[in-house]
Amino acid sequence: MDTDLQTISIPDTVSPAVASKLRKLQPGTYCLHKSWGFGLIREWLPETSQMLLDFKGKSGHPMQFQYGADSLTPLPREHIFVRKATELDKVRDEAMNNPVPLIRGFILSLGAGATADALQAVLCPEVVTESGWKKWWDTTKRTLKKDGHFNLPSRKTEPLQLLEAPTELGDQAVDGFRAAIGPKAQLAALATLSKSWADIKSDALADEIVGALDSTLAKIPRSQLSLSIELALCRDDFLVLAGRPVATGALSVVELSPRVPAQISNILDDLPSNRQPRFLESLKIGLPEEWATIFMALLPRANGRTADYITQSFVDAGKEAEIVSAVNRLIRERSITCDFLHWFCKNRIDLFAPLVEPQLILAILSVLEKDQLADIKRGTKLYELVLNDKDLIPAILKNSPYDDVRDSVRAIMLSPVFGDLDKRSILGVIIKHYPEVQALITGPEKVSDDASGFIVSWGSLDKRKSELEEIVTKRIPENSRDIGIAREYGDLRENSEFKSAKELQTVLMRRKAELEAMIVQAKGTDFSDADTSRVSIGTIVHLLDLKDEKKKLTYTVLGAWDSDPSLGIISYLTPVAKALMGKKVGDILDLPGDTGVTRRVKILKIEKYAKDAAAARR
Repeated sequence: MDTDLQTISIPDTVSPAVASKLRKLQPGTYCLHKSWGFGLIREWLPETSQMLLDFKGKSGHPMQFQYGADSLTPLPREHIFVRKATELDKVRDEAMNNPVPLIRGFILSLGAGATADALQAVLCPEVVTESGWKKWWDTTKRTLKKDGHFNLPSRKTEPLQLLEAPTELGDQAVDGFRAAIGPKAQLAALATLSKSWADIKSDALADEIVGALDSTLAKIPRSQLSLSIELALCRDDFLVLAGRPVATGALSVVELSPRVPAQISNILDDLPSNRQPRFLESLKIGLPEEWATIFMALLPRANGRTADYITQSFVDAGKEAEIVSAVNRLIRERSITCDFLHWFCKNRIDLFAPLVEPQLILAILSVLEKDQLADIKRGTKLYELVLNDKDLIPAILKNSPYDDVRDSVRAIMLSPVFGDLDKRSILGVIIKHYPEVQALITGPEKVSDDASGFIVSWGSLDKRKSELEEIVTKRIPENSRDIGIAREYGDLRENSEFKSAKELQTVLMRRKAELEAMIVQAKGTDFSDADTSRVSIGTIVHLLDLKDEKKKLTYTVLGAWDSDPSLGIISYLTPVAKALMGKKVGDILDLPGDTGVTRRVKILKIEKYAKDAAAARR
């Protein structure tokens, strides 16, 4: 629609100046309006001295020639707005593969308005998605800096600039540092500057940079101590890079740092992970008489990176026994973090080899249970390590007595930490190395060929179900409310009400999982089909004590959860019941006693256990 305007009749009432402007606003021209923004001149209507324009949300909008000449600015084909409208695919390709000409065109198009904010508004979402913007812009900035023809201000509201000649990266980094305002901006600028310092190496500039950093450090309030420490650490790294000793005096890392371990631990949590060992190193060098005591106090909250540095520091100082003793105590007291245990279990360094034993499993379960109930989950790496490292559990149980292996298996089975499939996977690894625990894992000993569960009375099963229902519907909701109330009391680290409520939550969740597992395995019965030809579940057995023939005994053999010694009711899983099972009238056997002494008895009579039919349940 590139119509030659000289062939179109322009009303005589239009002044020469307006006519000159109109010749640049021919149909097919893209333009900018002061209020309505980017648009396209679609058509001229000379007979009414009007033009029709398409704006976003205003298609076919009429406008008088006079008003159009005064309010519209024609845009060249290379303008970023026009390119986006006419060759969007090409603009997208440039953005992804060659952003330098795209950004150059953007700056030439918008001039003083070519800010980073404006660039995002122009390119998102048609060229770069909103979610991918940050990653794309970070990558593009590195490309532009490498090109050298661009000045990129630290503030998004300041315009990007084109430079006539490429500048050295070092010059850009220096200018970027000088333009940085505030500690966070200086941290980012100093990181960039340090990469180019080998090409700069200026003593005068080093003095300027250190002076600027110290000036900022002196202004940071004590409430932002972690930020002060991070900036001081970066300053010291820069001093070493510049061939100078680290800072001393009031603004040194050691002088800025508190001496209270809890406060130091908070700072470590706030620092980037790569700065944490550097902070500890500064404390170790600056506090030669105190570091060991401080490091020992930091262990309960240490993550893997800090635990590694603390351990190596004690080894280097010839204090191996102290660190081993401290870690052993923390494992047994369960006063240790998921991150620490992940580092400990993943590396299994020789120094701690004596501590890789069953107590470690109990510690892992304990910290994972706490993590499961915490607001912020930190134990994912430890959970996945236990699940995926098939050598970990065998290494912990290696050379352990059966009782310790059995206790570890029971702890894993009762723990609510692992889902059913994950728990089976872990127990399967244990069975592979310790086949003798399979009976423990598959359930209580059975007296029938059916290995899918164990036998209980309906009454005992109802009691377990009632307990589970109370925990789920009453006690857990009450506990959740208590936790919410306690959280409002303030600092959770010093909040005894919160800790107590959390500990009860752990107990409740463990008992809930235990009851659910037992109920699933249980088989209810009223013992009406008991076989009285021999001792079986649901029978009453009358015995004669052969040592004292005047003494007669009666036992009622019932389900796994039935027990009342005063009435002679015993579970079929007890040693006495196991000795009786399968025996017939007239058989003589030895019954085990509580003290280990056996009692020789003779079976006089076997009868069926009967309960009031009204209480029976099917």
